Amino acid sequence: MVVAAIETSSPHGGVALVDGETVIAEVSALSRKTYSKRLLRSISYVLEESGLGWQDLDSVSVGLGPGSFTGLRIGLATAKGLCRATGASLVGIPTLDILAYQGVLSSKALICPVIDARRSQLYCAIYQCESGSLDRISDYMMLYPQELPEKIPPGAEVLFLGSGLSAYGELLESFLGKRARFAPECFWYPRPALCGVLAGKRLSAGMAPDDPLTLVPLYIRPSDAEEKKRAREKAA
Repeated sequence: MVVAAIETSSPHGGVALVDGETVIAEVSALSRKTYSKRLLRSISYVLEESGLGWQDLDSVSVGLGPGSFTGLRIGLATAKGLCRATGASLVGIPTLDILAYQGVLSSKALICPVIDARRSQLYCAIYQCESGSLDRISDYMMLYPQELPEKIPPGAEVLFLGSGLSAYGELLESFLGKRARFAPECFWYPRPALCGVLAGKRLSAGMAPDDPLTLVPLYIRPSDAEEKKRAREKAA
């Protein structure tokens, strides 16, 4: 099953082609160019370099966020367009799930991906890995970093990874001490290939793909424009 994967929740986004757990091709970069100018070109490139065509795509997976509002909208719109054009199925994967999967080698510790949500807050969720299965044991959350230690089970070690560590890693360590472990920075940003791997696992398990008409980004927090609109409505 060939899956084209799109991950645009952060500036380090990109695309990939995967077949099961085999990464056929992957391109990601920290670029100043907008995703709207490079996504389709990148997908075309990995297809050509892999000797595949658009007709070979069985599914298209896309990171749903949370993350950059603009990046998420562009990524999802591109994924939906590809599905309409090729007949491939659509699978949305929460970005926190992708990040957590990057930490599964640390099976003795809980895994907590943290994404900088701005406004002194974090997007996060808590996962555990047992017998090779990764399970989310909390809601997808947006909170202040000093609130996160309260969500960690008493005495548990936790592996943190994600962009939120740049600003709040030291603070989390001050609260949790030796219970806090930190992944190297190369694991802080979601890999497009793992977005595709998780989508393939979902489909192989018999789970239904998503409906392109109803799938929306996982923002967690309303956009600035939405919050301003709500404020105006309350004031009216």
